Amino acid sequence: MNHQMQLMHAVRAKTSFDPRQLTYVIYGGEDEVKRRETILERVELAAGMDNNKLPQVYVGQDRTAQYHDGLRTGKIMLEENIKHRHQFFTIMSVTHSLINTSPFGVHDAMFIPTIQLQGNLDQQAHWLPLARSGAILGAYCQTEIGHGTFLRGLETTARFDAEADKFIIHSPTPSSTKYWPGGLGHSASHAIVMARLVIHEKDHGVHAFLVQLRSLEDWKPMPGIELGDIGLLLGMNGANNGYARFDHVRIPRQNMMMGQAKVARNGDYTPPSKEHAKSSYSTMIYARALVAYAAAFQLAKACTIAIRYSTVREQGNLSFDAANIVEKAIITFKSQHYRLLLHLSRAYAIHFASRSSLRMCEDLVWNKDSKSQSMLAYLHITTAGLKAYGTQVAADGAEDARRCCGGHGYSLLSGLPNIVTELSSNATLEGENYVMYQQTARYLVKQAKLIREGDKENVDENVAYLQLGYEHLVTGKDKGCPYSADKFLDCKKLLDVFRHRAVRGIFDCEEALRTSRKNGRTGEEAWNEHMIQLIMAARYHLEYYILEAFIHHASEIHDQKVRRVIEYVCRLYALTTIESPLSMGSSGFIEDGYVSSDQLRAIGHHVNITLEALLPEAIGLTDAWNFSDASLQSALGRWDGNVYETLLEWTRQLPINRRSRMTGGVEVEGYQKYIKPIIAARSKL
Repeated sequence: MNHQMQLMHAVRAKTSFDPRQLTYVIYGGEDEVKRRETILERVELAAGMDNNKLPQVYVGQDRTAQYHDGLRTGKIMLEENIKHRHQFFTIMSVTHSLINTSPFGVHDAMFIPTIQLQGNLDQQAHWLPLARSGAILGAYCQTEIGHGTFLRGLETTARFDAEADKFIIHSPTPSSTKYWPGGLGHSASHAIVMARLVIHEKDHGVHAFLVQLRSLEDWKPMPGIELGDIGLLLGMNGANNGYARFDHVRIPRQNMMMGQAKVARNGDYTPPSKEHAKSSYSTMIYARALVAYAAAFQLAKACTIAIRYSTVREQGNLSFDAANIVEKAIITFKSQHYRLLLHLSRAYAIHFASRSSLRMCEDLVWNKDSKSQSMLAYLHITTAGLKAYGTQVAADGAEDARRCCGGHGYSLLSGLPNIVTELSSNATLEGENYVMYQQTARYLVKQAKLIREGDKENVDENVAYLQLGYEHLVTGKDKGCPYSADKFLDCKKLLDVFRHRAVRGIFDCEEALRTSRKNGRTGEEAWNEHMIQLIMAARYHLEYYILEAFIHHASEIHDQKVRRVIEYVCRLYALTTIESPLSMGSSGFIEDGYVSSDQLRAIGHHVNITLEALLPEAIGLTDAWNFSDASLQSALGRWDGNVYETLLEWTRQLPINRRSRMTGGVEVEGYQKYIKPIIAARSKL
């Protein structure tokens, strides 16, 4: 056991709780943990993921090779789902990345759910067995080259031909080209295509259509369809993101998803009922919930790598004595563990909040509880906001974790650059984040208006805290935070502080918009004028929702030692959201004087106390996520701490180094074409 491994062993031994028990909390119980371990071990073995070998992702590959690598792993995961009749790989991949890193990821994550959620019983009976067996492979085509989050702006048309009883799918302009869908380039046989339904020249808006893209005999594109890959991306290059153009492609009328809206043989259109008017968004609602859920795991991966590396990386000390050359593990420096534990607390917070939203999805989207359909609007704005918050926080946190690893964090072999680039894409995936915040804000402002006007009957019970908060604002009861310094150790008291900020921020927005309208601005002008304020108000609400969910999940933990540590993590999330310079919108807690400067100093003091308590638990808190070395694909994030030997061995295994060793340590082509001529020319001088 080398020195770094000894350091890791010693630190892990100081953990005060059993990380395994926390693993059960994260994944939903002991049986589920054992099931996922069995599945992951089976898939890692099939994919040839060897801890001691350089991961395939770091071997030099051109575009085609990267795509083929995505196909190889994607095929293993897809066949695992089919053979063993589970849905384990519908959210995340074997490396805990969002499943759309696989060219088949969208098949399970969006194609099948759309048929389930928007198809009628006959369509489900026909298409679902084919999709679930892998007889057809699906993509989800919504985004166009000129249109993204604004669904109403899509240009692709589905014009009904009553005489032939068919729809004609067409891309009328270059900007209507379907662009970006995962697997669309060369990997999907069919697709859900979102297109404008046109009947007798009347536009009925965007609906979902199932279109065959490729022949199942020779895999060639169907007549009238142009398909291709969109090239190298910042990350996720195994996903085969593609484009599609449709030139008057005819499909049967029955290929329109008719679970809610319907088109009869004679062309009569039946719109969805008012109760189900927003059900067409159900696939996107579910997808956004999945994106937020996966973001927590990606951030946790980055924190795991950086915390493990920081535990065994010894560099410098804080002594002013030049004779003191004993180096310390960098995790012990406040500037290091403050950042890393803050990001880890956010990973836990996003995880627990997204679990709550996924439960809502199960009740409202999958179970289609008619009594609860009125909550669909709230679920829509919650998943939109969580997707925006979770991916933004995760992307920022992962990049900071990479920087915490110094120069080695810049190496692909650290595993961190891949995590950072994958998370970067999620800011625009399934809805650009700042648009998502605005969707949340729009709903909240409407609720604030109802409350101000006294229309209590129509106020959503899910935002009942706004009603109580408004009464406190009006009566002046909420002018200042009433808690003494020691009360800021109580997460429920901290939740009150979050509530005040959210209430004030939302009602300030409602008043600002109203005032702008009174001053002659249009609704659009008023919204644009106060857009940043509205985005921050949405974020205030989301952080209130997240903290509330975190507190709730922590209270359900039965193991007392685990519960104590998670309550510390919850407290760190809340405290640092208030006082951290890394926290967007932290000024909202103090700008109206609700939290005083003395209270803010007390909160800073409590942050230090909480960090001191959590530092010995850092390795246990990362171990609890149960990431295998193979899934982390990181020389720096080794469970055993064997960082330097692994990094050196992987470096030796790089193709450029292997090839040069075969030619006496010379990279022949580079030497012959470039270096030798330089030296030869200078030798003649």
